[in-house]
Amino acid sequence: MSDSSPLIFVGGTGRSGTHIVAELLGHHPTLHEIPIECRFHSNPKGLAEVVTGAATPAEFATKLRRYWWHRARVGNRALVRARWRARGEGKGRGLYKIVPKDTFEAAAHRFEDSTTGIDDGTRPEVVEAARKLFFDLLGPLRAGKPGLVEMSCFSIASARGLERIFPEALFVHSVRDGRDSGSSKVSKAQKPHHPSDAATGVEWWEGRLGLAERGYRGLTDPGKLHAVCLDELVWGDREASYAALRKFLRLDDSAEMRAFFDRDMNADNAHRERWREGLDDAQQAAIIALYEQALDRIEREGYHCAGLLRTNYERSA
Repeated sequence: MSDSSPLIFVGGTGRSGTHIVAELLGHHPTLHEIPIECRFHSNPKGLAEVVTGAATPAEFATKLRRYWWHRARVGNRALVRARWRARGEGKGRGLYKIVPKDTFEAAAHRFEDSTTGIDDGTRPEVVEAARKLFFDLLGPLRAGKPGLVEMSCFSIASARGLERIFPEALFVHSVRDGRDSGSSKVSKAQKPHHPSDAATGVEWWEGRLGLAERGYRGLTDPGKLHAVCLDELVWGDREASYAALRKFLRLDDSAEMRAFFDRDMNADNAHRERWREGLDDAQQAAIIALYEQALDRIEREGYHCAGLLRTNYERSA
């Protein structure tokens, strides 16, 4: 893939519309959506941390070969366990689902050979090796389309490192009413530290939004990132939000993309205002107050998406 080919990273807090926004873009005839959350480039000890010095190439390679290649979710934990693989227990996740084993091994070996003995991931040769690994693994999936869309939630939090590897990349930050985002996370409850009720859901959302804000502020060119609100896409000023997203990415309004937007992107499918379920009037009022306090804080701290979230909140109120 050349630097002129579109490369779009979609990310956000989690449970904030990242999947549906990436799927929307994947319906454009010039873009191919990677069908899984790859994570190896954006999550802790991923490529973005390697090139910013937070992880070594060796630490990355170890996690690539184990956790990011093939892991199984058993109960509320995603772990690498050979016996679970052999028995077919748990839900398999990882690059093995989309990348042939021989392609993966060849790409991993090339990265390791290029970075052996190097602990400083900020060196130019490591940055180039990181870039080559990404395209060696994911580039062949494009099926003739020039552009790639990859959705991993941590892509915005890792924007500083990803920009260094991919200077041509554009970032789409999908945000959502924090009450719905947090409540959706509660419904999944995949790990012990995840939120357990509507109140802790808002706290979790605000914390993750803080990570995204730090990623945004790490960009050398903030103009490479566009924030889009799921609620606006499915319920609010739909057409304006849809047009702004296409304008940022320089995409025409293709028939396939428009059909998906009209047919599938609506408030019912997005489970808008699910946070109210099971709460009486007094409990709902308490969550509203908690959310208003969170909005006040992110406005005072100058978050890039604060105005968008405030507008959406006032529209719904």
